[in-house]
Amino acid sequence: MHTLALLSHPGHWQIINDGVMGGRSQSQLSEVVGEGQPHKLRFSGKVSLENNGGFASVSRTLNQEEQHLVQQGSPSRINLSALGDGKRYQLRLKVLKQGQLVGYKANFATQTAKEQRWSFAPEDFIETFRGSDYPDRPHPDFTQLVAVGLLIGEGQTGEFELQLNHLGFQ
Repeated sequence: MHTLALLSHPGHWQIINDGVMGGRSQSQLSEVVGEGQPHKLRFSGKVSLENNGGFASVSRTLNQEEQHLVQQGSPSRINLSALGDGKRYQLRLKVLKQGQLVGYKANFATQTAKEQRWSFAPEDFIETFRGSDYPDRPHPDFTQLVAVGLLIGEGQTGEFELQLNHLGFQ
């Protein structure tokens, strides 16, 4: 399994909230550091439907070395563990396909204050573009992964907090 230290540097992640469309949702990503503990990230904030809003997200582009490691590893699964808040999230991917970046999503539900683990196969993802889903299109090729992210939306409002404990490939 390859971890790639995707959680070790919160500065490598980019916050993208509904403000790009005039919305009012807010989020932040912070590092959770414990003595002798692996790096963890906290994705938290508040989702608002005001002004046509309704989502908060974070995304991290893999650097060339990380992309090369993923290609060499030929992963068949993406593993995630997190301490949840009872809300629903999406694991988001961007994959290079015929010279174009293509977005995919897989939904997962969390339980309040409980650490959970998910293991996603390519079949768990559907292609998505600007809010429209294309479930009949081919699934992603993980070896062509360019970016990974998380999104909360789907009409959920209020405070949220997801602590990411592990993100890796198998």
